[in-house]
Order: sequence, then C-alpha cells, then structure tokens
Amino acid sequence: MRRTVFSVLVLACLWGCSPDPALVPGTWKAAAFFEDHKRVKTPLDSVALVLSPEGGYSFSSIGYYRESGPYRLSGTYLHLTDTTDNPHREHTVKILHVSSDTLKLLMRSGEKRQVLFLAKEK
Repeated sequence: MRRTVFSVLVLACLWGCSPDPALVPGTWKAAAFFEDHKRVKTPLDSVALVLSPEGGYSFSSIGYYRESGPYRLSGTYLHLTDTTDNPHREHTVKILHVSSDTLKLLMRSGEKRQVLFLAKEK
C-alpha cells in the first residue's frame, strides 16, 4: 500500500512539476535579482524578457544589452538561442516557478547561483 501511494505521489510530482506552457509567453519585467541567496541591489527597470507564443524571445538588460532569437521549453528548462551573436549561443535557465503573473528563473554564472524574479506586464 505504501509503495503504491509513494509511486502515485512521485508520478504526480513529476507530471505536475513541469510548467504549464500556456503561462510562459508574455512580457516579463524584472522585479528582484538574487545571487547566492542574497538580494542584489541594482536597477532593474530596463531588464525585460518577452516570450512570444510562436516561440521567439527578446531580452534586454541593464545598459544597452539586447539579444533575441527562438526559445523552446523542455520540462522545467527554458532554452534561449541568441541569434544576434555569431556564432549563435544557447542559454539554458531553469524555471523554478511560473504562474499567471510571476516567473522565477534559476541561472548560473560560474559558481554563482542567480535567481531572477519577473512580473508579467498586463
């Protein structure tokens, strides 16, 4: 009996842990940025990620940094291929949480763990 309940819970988690692909597209604005579990105080007003339902993205960051190209979802991972650079570069980030108004992404910069919180624009 315990084995059956455990198996059902594991399968439910695996099935339920993947983000709903319908919630991912939209215009997302950065709300907070953490590095190694500490909030980084930096201006985030220009940081945005736009994910189209057709599979294209554009990203703008602090200063004049911009990139764009196609994206794809694979389980809890978001793969972004920057086609503005030659050769094209793929960035992979983990979706920690997505809802109708919040997107939380896990990134790595060397050994540093970075988490970006984004809010969906209405």
